[in-house]
Amino acid sequence: MVPVPVPSRPSAKLSVDPTVTPAVGRAAEAQPADLTWLLNRAAARMRGELDTVARLHGLAGVRDWIVLTALGVEGGRTQLQLGRELGVDKTTLTSLLDRLEDDELVVRRLDPRDRRARIPEVTEAGRRLQTRIAAARDEAEARLLAAFSPDEQRLLRALLTRLADSTAASGPCL
Repeated sequence: MVPVPVPSRPSAKLSVDPTVTPAVGRAAEAQPADLTWLLNRAAARMRGELDTVARLHGLAGVRDWIVLTALGVEGGRTQLQLGRELGVDKTTLTSLLDRLEDDELVVRRLDPRDRRARIPEVTEAGRRLQTRIAAARDEAEARLLAAFSPDEQRLLRALLTRLADSTAASGPCL
């Protein structure tokens, strides 16, 4: 793996405060960007692109894709466990899984340890759809990141990975 250089200070172009008209020159460099706003705005742009990708592939939206992906990564979790991990209440998750099951992308089996609980699993059709959407997702990400050099893209991914993995408690992703 090639080490990626880390810039010593942020670029003035990236210093954006959504509540203030950007200043020009040194004043803009001295004013820190609102990181929360920037991360939320970037996530909203990515979510919008992936929502479109999911809909073009017959899903209701990016939530369906995230649930399919979560089930494909780690199986054996009950609906309740899945809902907690994704930050989705059980009523919303149940209706989402109902829709995915109606489309034969997911099946729900009884939990052998607790017959009241259900364990959702991705079907073969669901895995094929995941593969198609993953390719389309990669294309959407490439379009969104086209303004960055390959080194900047690697750095962005590395920094976001460190930030996402830096907390002991996981929060909702939906």
